[in-house]
Amino acid sequence: MINNRNTGPTPLPPSVLTAMAQQPLSHRSNTFREAFTEVTAQLSKLVNAPDPALLLSCSGTGGLEASIASIVNDESRVLVLTAGNYGDLLERIAGRFTTNLQIMRFTPGEGFDCDILQTQLMQASYDVVLLTHSESSTGIYHPVEAVIKTIRTYSDALVLVDTISSLGATPINMTAWNADVMVGATQKGLMAPAGMAVVYLSVRAQCYIEQRPDYHDYMNLRPWLEASRQHSVPYTPAVNVFLGLQAAMTLIFSEGLPARYQRHQEASFRCRAFFADNDYVRCFAPPQLASHSITALYLSAALSASAVKKRLEEEHNIMVSTGLGPLTERVIRIGHMGHFTLTEIDDALRVIAQVIAWEKSAYED
Repeated sequence: MINNRNTGPTPLPPSVLTAMAQQPLSHRSNTFREAFTEVTAQLSKLVNAPDPALLLSCSGTGGLEASIASIVNDESRVLVLTAGNYGDLLERIAGRFTTNLQIMRFTPGEGFDCDILQTQLMQASYDVVLLTHSESSTGIYHPVEAVIKTIRTYSDALVLVDTISSLGATPINMTAWNADVMVGATQKGLMAPAGMAVVYLSVRAQCYIEQRPDYHDYMNLRPWLEASRQHSVPYTPAVNVFLGLQAAMTLIFSEGLPARYQRHQEASFRCRAFFADNDYVRCFAPPQLASHSITALYLSAALSASAVKKRLEEEHNIMVSTGLGPLTERVIRIGHMGHFTLTEIDDALRVIAQVIAWEKSAYED
């Protein structure tokens, strides 16, 4: 049996698999409409959003593109905060819609600095600010509430937050954060199949999107927003992915959010504690910013992340992810979000440590 500890898609509970095996519902049926209303309300409750979530049939990246396309045009002044691969993704997407783009780069493995941000906001004005909450390439949770508070003090910009790998794994409060757009996905902390993006909109963002005269038919939020007010979708959705999500949301609220978030936090703590005294491995994120979804381990030059990953998969049936971009060979990433037990985490950690020790010995020989 594979102990799947990669960064997504994450393992699915049996009841989710069973739900997906049903014959698809008509998305124009009363049964689907009732289920859609319930699930989008549950998703809203999960993050204290002002209105039901939008569900787009695409990846999380598709949700980001549709959201950015809905609030950015060629005249928009956009600020992107990045400290890793997924902040860089926001930069690439936004660059498709405007050339008036300012990038603030922070060191990967470190959080956004509100003092530096304040200085930038005092020097220039922006229409939109884009940032990640969970930078899964480095195992960081950025201090989003403090960052947005700084933005609100100096700017009236719309604020979009990527929560793709934190949604369902840690407390998120859209209203308290004062975010305008948040984008998640089904296949990570929500322990549902891949294939749907989850988008939340503030009232201000909804008004802005509705007033824009130009929009695309699919990769834009306006059709989905208009349909959602009728408890529906504008186009044929990934129906069986939705059925899996419905089953997953039942499990999430049955477990209880405090217990669920505590389980994720404990998994993160165990990963960090296990490697605390290892000379060849260190946790990439500082403790105060450590993700509850993913632990990124930074390897010494004596180790190859791809070699560790290959040996874990081929010899031990354990799946992990390597780093991304410049960190490909220096980082392995252990996923602990959604459907898992702490025993599975402990078992995986012991084997990962054994493989690292073997690779270190082979290097020294």
